[in-house]
Amino acid sequence: MSLPLEGKTAIITGSSRGIGKMLALQLAQDGANIVVCARSEQQGELPGTIGETARDVNALGREALAIKLDLASDEDIENVVSKTLERFGGIDILVNNAVIVGPRQKLIGGNLDFFDLAYRVNVRGPVRLAQECAAVMAGNGGGTIVNITSGSARHRDAPTKPATDAELDAMDPSYGVTKAALDRFTNAYASELMRDNVSIMCVAPGLVITERIKAAAIRPNVAWDRAEPPEIISKAVSFLAQNGMKYTGRVLVAKELVAENNL
Repeated sequence: MSLPLEGKTAIITGSSRGIGKMLALQLAQDGANIVVCARSEQQGELPGTIGETARDVNALGREALAIKLDLASDEDIENVVSKTLERFGGIDILVNNAVIVGPRQKLIGGNLDFFDLAYRVNVRGPVRLAQECAAVMAGNGGGTIVNITSGSARHRDAPTKPATDAELDAMDPSYGVTKAALDRFTNAYASELMRDNVSIMCVAPGLVITERIKAAAIRPNVAWDRAEPPEIISKAVSFLAQNGMKYTGRVLVAKELVAENNL
């Protein structure tokens, strides 16, 4: 019996570790060949490299291609697309998962250099990669683009008191701002892409314990015991790769999608 994503090719950014690696292994289990993309060619402070993920995909009986990708580089983005086409001949699925999160900068007296970098990596990079991949998908009959978003993109309740230093240190405003921009991009272009049978949607994974989270100091006001199991986001993205047009243009919550469809 064939697998649901048999013969498909998926590009997954930020897949050397964390949610991206979980997604790579899930889509591979469901039959897809995987293009593993991230900056991590060598071991760094956190475990995981693109080569390791590629080997794990191969162990599942799927083909894998590991390519270094810095989303701040248009050259890297174009290289990923050209090498994918050279190896697999097409692109069926793109998962924009990679993200950069950094130290908080105050608005008053703060330095906006990191904000500029966060916008380039978290917004412009995924948009540029989606632009390249959507063109390929349109020429081949269609495809699916899944942008990994966050609950941080939603407006918070207005504050009733000033934040403490600890609360400020736990926030990176650029993360929520850039995720909100990615949500808006997704909705804005969905109707255009529908003309070529290309679906695009955002999915929020919720709190998932990854290598980066484990390495971080425990932050205040985070309910760690309510973290979602990794399978929640993996099942949700695989389902969307198979049923994309039904959900195109929407911002979805992984656990709600899984529950609604009994995944």
